[in-house]
Amino acid sequence: MSSNDKQPSCDTCHQVFFTLGTLRRHIAVIHSTMERPRFPCSFPGCSKTYLYKRHILEHVKIDHAKNPVRFPCTLCGKEFKTRTELERHIPTHTTEKPYNCATCGRSYANRGNMISHQKTHLEKSTRPVSKCHVCPQTFLSSRGLQYHIRAVHESRRDHPCEFCDKRLSTPASLKRHVGVMHVMNKGLIRSCDKCEYKSYLIDNLARHRMRHNPARHECYFCRKKFFSFGELGKHFSVHTLES
Repeated sequence: MSSNDKQPSCDTCHQVFFTLGTLRRHIAVIHSTMERPRFPCSFPGCSKTYLYKRHILEHVKIDHAKNPVRFPCTLCGKEFKTRTELERHIPTHTTEKPYNCATCGRSYANRGNMISHQKTHLEKSTRPVSKCHVCPQTFLSSRGLQYHIRAVHESRRDHPCEFCDKRLSTPASLKRHVGVMHVMNKGLIRSCDKCEYKSYLIDNLARHRMRHNPARHECYFCRKKFFSFGELGKHFSVHTLES
């Protein structure tokens, strides 16, 4: 734990905090290796657990209230459970990216995404990682690990499309789905420079281009190789179901 005249920061992941108290809570929750008791939600049918009782109260107020407060986006009408979620959503309607990486200058609309990106500049041996308890895959953020467990090992689809009945496993996959299936301006098409593949999304085109290179993500169990971590993660379920 380190601090300067301005703001304290975490020695492990370098995240900056406004107070020493929030930094200490961050270290205790995110980086502690000790098993800590969790408090389960008592609402029927809910299996969520929390480290702090106050978080249960917040969860019940947001998710189980009879008339829950929702924060609508005035630009698209989408509703959010908290004001913070709404504030993170607003930049998706603009080109504004106010958060810049101090190392490479890359810009982000969301501060959390910028912090996750900054970890990629650390030496691999010093990067803080979150390990999956089911398979050998590791992640640079606890949020990435949570998405992985829900999507790959629990087969959860918690992100519904507002334009159709399809449900997706992560916000990123939902964004890709909307960009491909419900794109408003179909004149914005992008082409691969090595084949005839076309897509409306830059992310899809980037993933496709990886397939023009040798697969490099190797399975820990059978040594089969895949083009992306996502494909490798889905493949892991074959081995975990067998064991």
